[in-house]
Amino acid sequence: MRREALQQIKQKYGNRATDSRFECSLYSRDLASIPAFIVNPLFNTMPDLVVRPTSAEEVAEILKVVYTSDIPVTPRAGASTAYFGSIPIKGGVVIDLNLINGVVGLSETEMTVTTKAGTTWSDLDEYLNSKGFSSKSFPSSAPVATVGGWFCMKGYGIGSLKYGSLLSQVKAIEVVLPGGEIRRFFRDSEPPLDWFFASEGTLGVITEVELEVRKLNPMKHFLMPCPDVSEMAKILAAVKDAKIPPYNLHFADQQCVRRLHKLGFSPGQIEAGCLLAIDYEGTVEELTQAQEIMAALIMDHPKMGPLPEETAKTEWTEKFMALRLKRGGPSILGGEVWLPIRELVGYLADIQKMAARYNLEVLSYGHVVTPQHATIMTFFYADEKRTVDYILNFGLIKKIYDVGSRHCGYPYGVGLWNTPYIGRIFSPLRLADLRKRKKKLDPKGLMNPGKVYRWPFMMNPLHFGLAMGILAGLARLIGRGGRR
Repeated sequence: MRREALQQIKQKYGNRATDSRFECSLYSRDLASIPAFIVNPLFNTMPDLVVRPTSAEEVAEILKVVYTSDIPVTPRAGASTAYFGSIPIKGGVVIDLNLINGVVGLSETEMTVTTKAGTTWSDLDEYLNSKGFSSKSFPSSAPVATVGGWFCMKGYGIGSLKYGSLLSQVKAIEVVLPGGEIRRFFRDSEPPLDWFFASEGTLGVITEVELEVRKLNPMKHFLMPCPDVSEMAKILAAVKDAKIPPYNLHFADQQCVRRLHKLGFSPGQIEAGCLLAIDYEGTVEELTQAQEIMAALIMDHPKMGPLPEETAKTEWTEKFMALRLKRGGPSILGGEVWLPIRELVGYLADIQKMAARYNLEVLSYGHVVTPQHATIMTFFYADEKRTVDYILNFGLIKKIYDVGSRHCGYPYGVGLWNTPYIGRIFSPLRLADLRKRKKKLDPKGLMNPGKVYRWPFMMNPLHFGLAMGILAGLARLIGRGGRR
């Protein structure tokens, strides 16, 4: 029955469906560079079929066939994370959603836009900008991340400090449920749309989103060099708590700044200390107040005068290029941490203590996304061609998350690879509630299985923690951490 169902879909969608092993293999990974000999014994990441629908109706038709035949299905759009959140672990069908794109309509009176979920944030903003509007917030991976994909993640990024999470901006979503029913959900519907926020494609396929927009306002940019993390944190706190909140608040630690300089990317040729990028948007009056806030701040810290405005503008235009730091090595390994801002100084200090123990060059940068929290990307260089070293370094990713945990932080995003940490990410009550939602909407457990709610047997926290501890210990013992 499974074979017949797959063949039915393939015949129906012609050149928009493939079971070519080569083409399917392109859907068996995301940004994570994990050796196949580690993944393959544990999971079946090779899809049996990849299909590219162009509408909610086609998605519904596909889901009805696969759900009836008990075939796992994995939604995939930009696949711009490294958690295997959009990678199948039990084979089955991958639904590539990138053809379900384009703006449906803009309401200037309601200040909302309705867009297909496969639209990238860059394409959406290009459309909105041409009409004198802009999205309120967007991810740092906007050129490839889709509207529906970011909603399925946690939805905090550039602009969130001023306008809140994506959830607070979304008015309605269209979802194809696992059995093939097309539904529209609102804040007060049953269930409400927030059930699908950060669900990582495990409850249904989002095909359309209606969200709030803002006027396309002028901007003002500042770039502050800071001598150390402690001073950077003081400036950061003063800026985020001021009367006019910044639109974007981005920071880079000393190791990032030093590496940027080595690679020839350093703004203003700064080669030491930390950097704080402060970007405002708003009315002329708001920007005038922001200028006054920054002038007072600079007067209080005369040794930390900002870099030239043109340099700050250039840094803003290059906001999607954070991973240019990858050029410092063949590969990178690390993790993204959701961290209370009050813990920033302690977290970064402990990260460098860990780096010293393992002879690592560890770099951290991040965004302040709420008045209380930041998302921090902490990573180190690795070489996947040096297989033994690379495997040993996996244990150091857990060390990063352990430092985050000591400072009240936890991994940002779950997918597959962060399932051993779900006890840190969710409270027991929250996790029980999420599992009830999954059971209600996907009783067969076929929608993106193995993600978010439970860890696979081989990745239960006890086994996983022991294995990662052994790898980290060996990395330290034989001195095969990253290179400085």
